[in-house]
Order: sequence, then structure tokens, then C-alpha cells
Amino acid sequence: MQFGAQIIYIQDNNAYGAYAQATEQLGSTAAGGIQNLVTGNLINFQGAVNPNGALPCVEDPYTGALTQTDACSINLPATAPSFARSDRFHDWAVYAQDAFKITPKFTFNYGLRYEYYGVQHNNHKDLDSNYYYGPGSDYFQQIRNGQVFTTPNSPIHGLWNPQYGTVSPRVGFAYDLSGDGRTSIRGGFGISYERNFGNVTFNVIQNPPNYAVVVLNGTADRPIPVTSSNSGPLGGSSGTVPLPPTSLRNVDENIRTAQTQFYSLALERQLATNTILSLQYAGARGLHLYDIKNINGQGSGNVFAGDPLSDGNGNVGLTRLNNQYSNINNRGSGGDSYYQAMNVQFQTTNLHHSNLSLVANYTLAHATDELSTSFSETNNAFFLLGYMDPFNPALDHGNGDLDIRNRLVIAPMYRTPFFANGHNALKQALFGWQITGIYTVRTGTPFPYFDSTNDSQAGQGYNVPRYTPTAPITKHTFKSTNGANGGGANTYVIGNLPPAISFANPALAIPGFPNGISDWGPYPAAMTARNAFRGPGAWNLDAALSKTFPIHEQVNLVFRAEGFDVFNHHNLYIQESLDDVANVGDGVPVPITASKGGIGNNGGANDERRFGQFSLTLNF
Repeated sequence: MQFGAQIIYIQDNNAYGAYAQATEQLGSTAAGGIQNLVTGNLINFQGAVNPNGALPCVEDPYTGALTQTDACSINLPATAPSFARSDRFHDWAVYAQDAFKITPKFTFNYGLRYEYYGVQHNNHKDLDSNYYYGPGSDYFQQIRNGQVFTTPNSPIHGLWNPQYGTVSPRVGFAYDLSGDGRTSIRGGFGISYERNFGNVTFNVIQNPPNYAVVVLNGTADRPIPVTSSNSGPLGGSSGTVPLPPTSLRNVDENIRTAQTQFYSLALERQLATNTILSLQYAGARGLHLYDIKNINGQGSGNVFAGDPLSDGNGNVGLTRLNNQYSNINNRGSGGDSYYQAMNVQFQTTNLHHSNLSLVANYTLAHATDELSTSFSETNNAFFLLGYMDPFNPALDHGNGDLDIRNRLVIAPMYRTPFFANGHNALKQALFGWQITGIYTVRTGTPFPYFDSTNDSQAGQGYNVPRYTPTAPITKHTFKSTNGANGGGANTYVIGNLPPAISFANPALAIPGFPNGISDWGPYPAAMTARNAFRGPGAWNLDAALSKTFPIHEQVNLVFRAEGFDVFNHHNLYIQESLDDVANVGDGVPVPITASKGGIGNNGGANDERRFGQFSLTLNF
């Protein structure tokens, strides 16, 4: 029996200037931006200021008027907040495990681990603050009645409630099926946990009363003047002004610890000396995965709290669940995932004394989830922050961003046998060269299409619906490379989708959107699923050549040459950002655009240029 324990102390000293440099946006289109440049007005201002203990004033969503009190007033000019924090964590774990040979052919492994992940706290407790839910009969009322507190004064006296019960069992077995050591069955099950991390929790630095990210949206009735001050409208020389609604970075006070349940089963057979064939199944279930979503978007008050669109005095506006704050970027644990894979592996070493070794893997897999990364930073989600509907993650359940159904990897290694027994120059020149390679071929990755035609938030990345076709879609996978040029070097239109129906919720009609906005559902039943389409496959070959030259008993020289993408092959990658997704409802087919991988394409992320590198290493 093996057992043990660990105690971990983490101190994370960071300086992060979120919105230290304010941003001003003139318009959401080129024409609108030029017009506002002439008039000197902005549609959006964002900047960081020190509220000096103040919380934002409550905003009237219809008129924009602020209800000013001493508790929400700041003195001008506004100054910059402190951008430094020193966060600490106290974690601990205990474990025990054992392997028990039940019979000469059957071995059973079992163990148990318990982990506790401590709650983040700052060395100066008054610098920490979070948004905490208030009373209410449902989640929406709790958001509406919520408030920001520093952690010593919060209802739970911490950033979030600690979670206990993080028990990690592990079981596994190995069975010698034939009794001769040539055929085995192996399997196992376990649970593992992951603490929430980095930017997910550190970003509470941006919360008042010690830090405020001011977000102001200008309208025709309430323009925001262009200013050279980094504090924007709060940059006056003197006086007292109300602090407008600010955005929040909220770690859900009831956040859970992310969990993965994994299980596997494998059948292995030794075919010959140093040669093994195996059939493997692997599965995983992710629970309470970390996510980010905006729980206080414009219109959320109208949809979920029953607020009218008008105040009865001719003023129309989209309300928020909590009108004291703007966007509340909630860090929660509502993610869910599934993974299933079947793998066939062939492995041999020095096959028939030929100096050839080989590993080959074929994997058939499927991954589904609602959100593939906490920050939605993959190209497949460039229109969204988190879920399309922050209160209904299941609406986004579909193929994972990294779902690859078929993948084959072949990795040979060959060592030249020539003149192995010689003691002359030929042995030094020809013997012992090692040639290796990795050949990878896979099917395409999935992608969605969005429709931001009636998005009221000017592409800020919240609640953008997916594409709804006017006709049934017969083709979901696009492989062709014979399409027309797409308007740029190595860019092609490889397919078309039917024209779209641009969705708008008629109950949310506001100025500029007479048919309603698309930010909130209920969405059309025919709306395409997340990652419903799949792009072209890809393949690549890397290779290396190396040799060790002995100089002395304890000294040698190693030469190595490596070639990446040795055939200079450029694969095709879907380029959603090049397509007319912002106006897919204009009655024309939606193009599927792809670019060949190479520098400059997809921001350089798919740089597939052939290149090589050489090295000489002296070992002594």
C-alpha cells in the first residue's frame, strides 16, 4: 500500500492593466465611423478608473439618467486604479493506492485521492471584491438584487464558497488472457479535478470599489463626445460626477471544481518479438467545466424579468437584469463534455532484424460539448463570449471545436546497418544514420456560421444567433479545392450554403431595429446546430536525419537535420471571417471560404511553410 499527502501554497504576484489604455469607438461601420468623426461623437467608450470606494449609480435604461448618491459619486479628475495584486491559494491532498495480484493472471489496482482547492484571497483583503447574488425566487431575481462587496464584507466572507467532496477514485485491472504473457486485457476508471485558474479568477481585479471599467454606449439622443483624456467623460478638472454603470468580472460564488471522469479498455496481442497490435477504447466525461458568459446583457431585463420596452413616456430601451452594472462576465462551471474514441495501434521495434521500427495509430473519435475553451478564443467561436444563451448552455451542445473524427499517424524509424563491423572511414560515413518521420493525416475540423444582422450590440460578442437556412442543407462537409478564387491569394470559395433567414425577436423592437433584435430567443427551430459544418482534411510529413560520431570514450558529436512539412504542402482552412456572415439574410447563397495554410493566412496561425534546421551538438 502506498499513501501520502501534500500541502501546496501558491503566491501569484501579478500586474495587469486591463483597460489602462482607454478605447474609443467611432462607429460599427466605416460610414458610421466617418460620420461620427465629423460630429465628434463616439458609440462606445471603455476605460479603467479608480472609483475610490464608490459603486456605480443605477441607470435609467430608458433615459440614461443616473440616480446619483454620495455612495456612487467620484471626484474629478478620475485617476488610474492599482493594477497590481498578490493572490494566494492554500491547497492540500491525501491519497492511498495499492496493486493486488488476485491470481497469477489477474492484477487489480485501486486507489483514492482527496483534493481540496483553496479559495483565492489577496494579501490586502479589502482589494478583493466580487458580485454576490441577492434574494429572489429565481436566478434572474437573484441577479437583479445582487451587489458588489469587498470580501471581508461579503455575505460569504470570501470570493466564492469553497467546495468539498472532491473525491478521486481510481480502479484498474490487467488480465493475461492466454496465460503466456502474449495477450492482455486492460481497463480502468478514474476521476480527476482541476482548479479554476489564472485569468478566470484573477480578473476580479477589475471590480469596484477599487477598480472600475467604465463602459459607455453612445446613442443619437445621448452622444458621447470624443476626448483625448484617458478617463473619457470622467476626465474633467474638478467637480463631482456620478460613476456610471461598470462592467464586472464575476466568479460565481457557487462555482464548482471542474471534474473529468475517464474510462478505458484495451486488448493487446504480441504478434511477434517486439511487435504488438492493440485495440483501445477511451472515453471521458467532463462535468462542471469552467465557462464565461454575460449574465447581464442588454435586453436580459426585458426577457427574463418582464421589463417593458417603454417607460410610458415615449422612451424606449433595452433593460438589464441589474441596471447598476453593464456587462457582468460571469465565470462559472456550467460546461459539459463527452469524448469517445477507438484506437488501433501497431508497434514494432527492429522488425525482423531490419533496423526498422514503426508506430502507427488510427483513431476514430467524437467529441461534443457546449463550450470548448473557457474564453471562447478558438476561431470557431470568434463571434461569441461563452454561450449563445448564457442561461441555456444546452442550446450550444454540439461538435467540439477540436472534434476530429479520423486521424492516422505513422512514425517510422530506420537505422542504417551498413559496415557495422568495419573500422574504417566507410563505417563512419554510412553506419548508424537514423532516419525518422511523422506522417499525419486527418479529417476536417467543425465550424459554425453566425448571423449578426440584427445584433444590437455591434459585434461585442454576446448572444449572436447561428445561421438559419431558407432551405434544407444537403452538404455539411466541404472538401473541394476546385472552387473559385475567394478574393485573395490562396483563398478559395469551396462551397455554398442556402441563403439565410435573418432572425429577429419582434418583442424586442427598438430604434434602429424595427423588426426586433436577435440577441435573445426563442431562436428558430431550423437554426443550425453549433459546429454543424466540417472543413477540409489535412495532412503533413515531418522528417529528421541524425547520427552520433564518437570522438572519445566520453565525448561524441551529434549531427541532426530536421525538415518540417517536407513536401511544402499547404492544407485548406476555413476562413469564416472572410465570408458575408454579418448579412447572410440578403437572399444570396452563403459562401464557404477557405485559405491555404501559410504565413499571413488566418493570422499566421496555420503557418505551413516548408523549413529545415540543422544542429551539431558536442556531448561530453
